Amino acid sequence: MEFIRFILSGFWTWAGFLILLVAVGNAAAEIVKGICPRRKIDAYRIGERWHVQIEGARRGDVAEMLKAAGAADDTGVGV
Repeated sequence: MEFIRFILSGFWTWAGFLILLVAVGNAAAEIVKGICPRRKIDAYRIGERWHVQIEGARRGDVAEMLKAAGAADDTGVGV
């Protein structure tokens, strides 16, 4: 309770605490983004060849994309 009273005791104390809180939250979000990178997998066909661009994917994602590309070859529909 004393902590809340201290934070609300003045405008600059409150503003400083709010800025500090936002900075800590932003740092935590950046750490989580760094630990769990986004996965981006693009596959497209040029002529008879498949081109696959993989960023931040795991081994299972790669296998899944290659299987989908193989199925697309069989059906004639692009991925």
